[in-house]
Amino acid sequence: MIKLYWLSEISLRDRPVVGEKAWMLSQLKQSGYNVFPGFVIGSSVFREFLDNLNDVNSLLADFPGSSLHLDVDNPRILQLVAQQSRQSIVNLPFPSQWRDSLVEATTKLETDTLILRTSLGGNVPLNQDISGLTPAQVCWNIPEHLEVAIKEIWAQLLRAKSLFYWQRLGIGIDQLNLGILVQPMVKAIASGRMINRAKYFEIEGNWGLGYSLLQGEILPDYWNIRKKSGEILEHKLGNKTRAYRLKEKSEISELSTEKCLESYCLSNEEQELYCLDSAEISQITQLFKNLQNDAISWHSLEWILYDSHDNLSPKFAIAQLTVLPYDQSLNSVQTNIKTDQPQSQLMGIGAAPGQIQGTVYLLNEDNNSNLIKLTNSIIVTEKIHPFQLSSIKQALGVITEEGGITSHAAILARELGIPAVVGVPGATSWLQTGDSILLDGDNGTIILNTTNQQKMPLQTPNLLLDKQSFSNYPIGTKLMVNLSQRSSLEKITNLPWDGLGLMRSELMLLDLCTPHSLKEWLTQSQSDNIIEQLKQRITEFAEVFHPHPIFYRTFDDQFSVDKDRRGTAGYCIDSTLFRLELQALSEVQQQGYHNINIILPFVRTVDEFQFCLNLIEDYKLLTVQSFQVWIMVEVPSIIFQLSDYVKAGVQGIAIGTNDLIPLLLGIERNKVYSNQISFINQSAIASALKQLIEEANRLDIPSSICGQIAVDSAQIIEQLITWGITTISVEPEAIEKTYQAIARAEKRIILKLAREKKWLKSGEMRSLL
Repeated sequence: MIKLYWLSEISLRDRPVVGEKAWMLSQLKQSGYNVFPGFVIGSSVFREFLDNLNDVNSLLADFPGSSLHLDVDNPRILQLVAQQSRQSIVNLPFPSQWRDSLVEATTKLETDTLILRTSLGGNVPLNQDISGLTPAQVCWNIPEHLEVAIKEIWAQLLRAKSLFYWQRLGIGIDQLNLGILVQPMVKAIASGRMINRAKYFEIEGNWGLGYSLLQGEILPDYWNIRKKSGEILEHKLGNKTRAYRLKEKSEISELSTEKCLESYCLSNEEQELYCLDSAEISQITQLFKNLQNDAISWHSLEWILYDSHDNLSPKFAIAQLTVLPYDQSLNSVQTNIKTDQPQSQLMGIGAAPGQIQGTVYLLNEDNNSNLIKLTNSIIVTEKIHPFQLSSIKQALGVITEEGGITSHAAILARELGIPAVVGVPGATSWLQTGDSILLDGDNGTIILNTTNQQKMPLQTPNLLLDKQSFSNYPIGTKLMVNLSQRSSLEKITNLPWDGLGLMRSELMLLDLCTPHSLKEWLTQSQSDNIIEQLKQRITEFAEVFHPHPIFYRTFDDQFSVDKDRRGTAGYCIDSTLFRLELQALSEVQQQGYHNINIILPFVRTVDEFQFCLNLIEDYKLLTVQSFQVWIMVEVPSIIFQLSDYVKAGVQGIAIGTNDLIPLLLGIERNKVYSNQISFINQSAIASALKQLIEEANRLDIPSSICGQIAVDSAQIIEQLITWGITTISVEPEAIEKTYQAIARAEKRIILKLAREKKWLKSGEMRSLL
């Protein structure tokens, strides 16, 4: 017996085994969408099949131990290996139990023809379709033909082209979790695909099955439809001369997988008619709206229009639904730049708002020092290294392959007011230095090939607001700003802040030490020079914010390979830089700036805090009565030990949700995206924040929250205020939005309390009567 996974029954634990394509279809089917029934042959079946090989001369005989290590640059050897592997797979028959299970399953599908498609899953670092390596197989619903089709897909994994591909990606065959999805093949009236764009969606279609469209044999009918209204913005009749259909089984004298399909020429009438009429366009538009309403994330969808036995009118079915990191075949996208030329688009995560058109500059470790070329360019890089952070200040925008909305590159871009899109797979391969692109940090898109278009100026949120405009809506919760760059000081002059809630010293220090690495800067510079530079930079911030408080977070070595050096644990190993920071802060204090406070980063234990507090006392910082020592709450253990920290001398907490949330959820920091944060009230995070804030109130110390969560979730702000948060600290571009959210939340809370008080008085009056 082999285990088969039916689309109607697949659960979350089956996802790695059945693959992403099958998983997506199963979730659609279980949500009520019209998806053809089917089952998945799991990846373990392939492994078990190869274990049964008796041919000791076969390269697959000791699979997966061999992992097929070979020289893929030698075409002759590559072809020999591929041919031998294929022959070994074809010659080995299926066990009788397998055949019985497959016959039982395919009988339930009640169809003459079957289509088999691959579905890749597991931990293989592939976020793309591999249908080009393993094309779909169509066969008659006959046991022998199904077995041949399954073996054909497995053999395709070991073709010369496939072997070359896997090895170049560093993927062993034993790492591939490849499921095979088996579904009925229907007689299609029309078929095609739908592509999801930023503000509209596109429909392409042709008569019959979709092979003519997918193979590029025809120019399909085309519709461009606005998302919100369903209005057809554009439609074009395609150049359709041929189509594909299923052959009648009775017409076949010698059944074979190749003869299930046949191509035919379309009549003149069919060529001059759209394959979908207005009623059918309305149906497919409703399908799109349903997907949007259910918040299903997708990029492209393959559809089939067919005659249903239980319905008088034709029905649409979803054949495939995929999420792709990029699409090369996009037509002009509806943006602020108008174009009649075909364009390409990359997609990522919008990490800093704004739109800008500019030229690409590929940034790597070797060319970082050429800052002249960075001026007026859009940086494209795999990831921003610590010594490259200052490069962002020279650029119009930032694109990275790695990282998330809480990465330092994203944080710095938001502070500087330049657009950024992060998490763009393959960006450094698709984009080259000199390319003209449109970067949209709001929607997370990059439009290519805009060379001939009119130059577009930078469009970013306007921070030069009138402070007086906020006076009509006073708030009780303190609102502070997060800053690290001197150039940002003039931008916040008219904003309604109550102080500097988080001064990230690592961003400030990395700017000071450029073009050297921090280690080189500390080694090559005299201590007095370092202290003087630190003092001058901190003084600038202290003067602008005086008399409002500023909270200086000491250096957090987040970029170190050795994670034990993060935060205060690193000070216990080597306190050199920490002592220099303390000396600089002490000298700023001596100049009369008593609005300075310290936040210690990434504190793990009370002993670490006590070590740092002793050093702070050594530098006489505590002699100023207003000086406070806070800690970042980034490590979850503090939630349960806060009282111990307060007894040791902690005077306030700054909740760093950018680290706390991923550590609570057990995910990487760069994998926390806004769509996850939006469901904050449904997770354990809300309970953790509530416990922290209420415990801080009980211990009579102030609490601040300074992560991205307060920006991305308006609902959490009302909860924070209800729990008793003292301060909310955000980046400059989010000040206005957060201020308004706080004002609305406080108004609702006050109104609720007033109503409760009124109802209480009414109850007392009734009891007296």
